[in-house]
Amino acid sequence: MRKSYVMKPVNQLRFLACLLLLVLGFSPARAQCLDALPTNCSQPFEAFDLLTGVPVQSFCVGRAVRITITCPGRAGVDRNALYYQFVPGALTSAPCTGYSSRTNTFTPTQAGKITVAENAQAGAGAGTIFLRVYDVQATAKPTFQVEACSPGFVRVTITDQAYDTYSVRINDGVPQPVAKGAGPRVYAVPTTTGKVVVKGFYTGGGLCVGADSTTFTTLAAAPSPVIRRLALTGTEAQFQLDPLPTGYQYVLQQADAGSPGGYRDVPAVFSGTGATLGGVTAAACYRLRVQDVCATASLPVSPAVCAIFLAASSTNGQNNLSFTGGAGSYVLKRDGQPLATLPAGTTTYSDAAVTCGVRYCYQLEASSGSGAASTVVVSNQACATTTPSPVLPVPQLVASFTPANQVVLTATVPGLPTGGRVRYLRVNNLGAATELALTTRRTQRDSTLALLGSAGAPCYQAQFVDDCGNASALSAPFCPVVLTAKAADLNGNSAQLDWSELRGPDPAGSVRYAVQLLDAAGTVVAQPAASAAATSFLDQTPPTDRQVLRYRIAATSPGLSQPSYSNVATVVRELRAVLPTAFTPNGDGLNDVLEVKGRFLNSYIFTVVDRNGQQVFRGTNQSQVWNGRVGNEQPVPGAYVWRFETVDETGQRVVQHGTITIVR
Repeated sequence: MRKSYVMKPVNQLRFLACLLLLVLGFSPARAQCLDALPTNCSQPFEAFDLLTGVPVQSFCVGRAVRITITCPGRAGVDRNALYYQFVPGALTSAPCTGYSSRTNTFTPTQAGKITVAENAQAGAGAGTIFLRVYDVQATAKPTFQVEACSPGFVRVTITDQAYDTYSVRINDGVPQPVAKGAGPRVYAVPTTTGKVVVKGFYTGGGLCVGADSTTFTTLAAAPSPVIRRLALTGTEAQFQLDPLPTGYQYVLQQADAGSPGGYRDVPAVFSGTGATLGGVTAAACYRLRVQDVCATASLPVSPAVCAIFLAASSTNGQNNLSFTGGAGSYVLKRDGQPLATLPAGTTTYSDAAVTCGVRYCYQLEASSGSGAASTVVVSNQACATTTPSPVLPVPQLVASFTPANQVVLTATVPGLPTGGRVRYLRVNNLGAATELALTTRRTQRDSTLALLGSAGAPCYQAQFVDDCGNASALSAPFCPVVLTAKAADLNGNSAQLDWSELRGPDPAGSVRYAVQLLDAAGTVVAQPAASAAATSFLDQTPPTDRQVLRYRIAATSPGLSQPSYSNVATVVRELRAVLPTAFTPNGDGLNDVLEVKGRFLNSYIFTVVDRNGQQVFRGTNQSQVWNGRVGNEQPVPGAYVWRFETVDETGQRVVQHGTITIVR
């Protein structure tokens, strides 16, 4: 038979008293439904973790507890007449009503304060109401971040603030305590992949622990860095770098004997595969350090690369350069174009191939290393305006005739392919000079010269004038060869050539002459054998197929930058057609056809007319001959008139005519 329990009269009277207080307007806080503890009890009851049976002084969200009377002074409480309320908040007095549940287990659902109120029967008429306030602690997963570093390390940052202390465990290792707000911490890891477990704890221990985990994969090994290019622009140093794998960053360091390790970090701005360092005003050496978020000390650094500082000045007509050394070989550029290659260790250079008043800008480029470790270093740009020189270079002049018999002058200013101006002069046989031009060009055509006959060979001089107005000495007179040519016999089957000596800066004995035969376009078609030192030549075997013989002399000398050509002299030979007075077209194979013979016959018009004035034959070249027939008719004996007309190579119209007789 189930035994039933009812609330004792004492508790009924207490309930009525509390109800009366409420009716009279007193607040529940003033309704003191709370008994004093027995003298031998520090607490009316205890809370135990339902899962482990361990006594607890605070509750955990989601973890069930059981309320149990452990005080000896309450040993007589009827365990079957216990009623509980679990009220959110921290109450100072127990509820007077609402005790309907005898369940002594409870699972908190939210953090904060909770009041456990107990209504118990302790014997005849001895009912009690007790309460205890507990903290309910959250057990949320702690928040944290794991960052991969180079092999052997990860960085863990616990961002969570809910717990009082934390622990970090790598794989199955020993948990390592971490204080709240400790910031990032680096941990050694034995493998390239693994798991990080983070737990959060409250002060005083207890069962309220939050935990979470994540996996990690360390970074691949960092590559050895190389500064690919270092260039100075103004007060900025610009670096070109290799791309880094994700997770690594570059740190630029500058050599500093006073810093640990001899280098200090400098505030470069990195962008993609480039970096810029401002405020560079002196030569310095740099290196790259690879860094991960763990600040791993063993990561590689690049070989040091030293900037090149270049300074330029000008004195006495030459530009002087000085620069920091130490690199491999240098390529010196002037105005963007290569000027010279300088050996390793060079620290100065003088540029004499400059023009007064002209501003030149210089830059050095050095290469070091090879293959994957190669580096290019480019200096700052240094400029200087050339000052006057006490002595200017004298031009080297060459005068030469073109196939059109115009003189072209070529001036070479030693060391100065450009810049300044050249004054060109023609000197007559009396020594009087006529200025042809003052120009920046290094070549000049004398279009005013008419070939002189008895006046002799023309002579020329040149003078260099720099941009400051200073003039060099005049070059030695240069007189090109003047050639004359004439037929050496009545029919022009040989040609006599005579020419003047080349006069110029070199001794006449060092000059060699070559006879050249040209076509109408000025192309050399033959070079007859002639003495290299002679000034005359008899050409006894000129070409038989050329009416006009065009000759020139090519003069060469070790001191000349190019040959000097004479004028083109011509020998014009007569063009003639030769025909017989009669022929016998009788088929005997002897003198059966009329054909045009002669020399230099290329194209022409040859016609034959009979006594009635009718044209009976027309030919335009030597392959066309007349057999005496008119159409298919047999040759008719008798006299005929012929006419020959052509234009020779000189443009002269040539006309010949005569008679021809057909004989049986």
